[in-house]
Amino acid sequence: MKPIPAEVVENREECERTIVLRLRPERPIRWEPGQFLMLGISGVDEKPMAFSGGDDREFELTIEIVGPFTERCADLEPGDVVWVRGPYGKPFEVRGSRAVVVAGGTGVAPLVPLVERLRRARVHVTSVLGGPHADRLPRKDDLEKLSDELYVTTEDGSEGRKGFPTDVLEELVEKECPDVVYACGPEGMLVRVAEIAREHDVPCQVSVVRYVKCGEGICGSCALGKGLLVCRDGPVFWTEELEGTEFGGVRRDVTGKPE
Repeated sequence: MKPIPAEVVENREECERTIVLRLRPERPIRWEPGQFLMLGISGVDEKPMAFSGGDDREFELTIEIVGPFTERCADLEPGDVVWVRGPYGKPFEVRGSRAVVVAGGTGVAPLVPLVERLRRARVHVTSVLGGPHADRLPRKDDLEKLSDELYVTTEDGSEGRKGFPTDVLEELVEKECPDVVYACGPEGMLVRVAEIAREHDVPCQVSVVRYVKCGEGICGSCALGKGLLVCRDGPVFWTEELEGTEFGGVRRDVTGKPE
């Protein structure tokens, strides 16, 4: 898939070390919640980014500032031009009438448009957003506006409940008996989400974050084992698909070799 130019429409600071970039591509890109694109900056690099809101003509990316590429993203101004190619990957599936959505940090990115889609489908949505502290809760206002209920957790207790999103999930699954659980965040959190869902026999979809270089299933850097590639077969998986894979165990470096 060839990259196309996209104009920066807005670059706003969302919270500490996190921005929301709004882009207008040269031609519309039809995407679904859970899919991603490859974002390129000329002379810098290209990285995978989840669609995080907007529509086919203008969409948002929620980006955590963690290194040289994302630092350059933070410096982009309206009118600047970047390159995008996509969409790639499989999206979330809408199921049932009651859902719990669990977001860890910037794992919230693909979950914001998912919650919006669920509400349009008249699904009752309870969301849980977790972060290290009160200044690191990206897209909290959006989740609060879109969800029927929102629970917040922080590791230091500076906002909401002290602890982790999975602490709240355990209670919600028992109390609300949801039809499905959706989650995105650090892999350790996703492993625990999958365990809780399995213990309570609740279907669960997770969006897995791995190192993606090509986005097209060619380079193999995002291999999960059992023939699965995050970019081609995910990034969204039903948790039973991940059983017996490297999920929650083996991590791979930038070359695709196990660490």
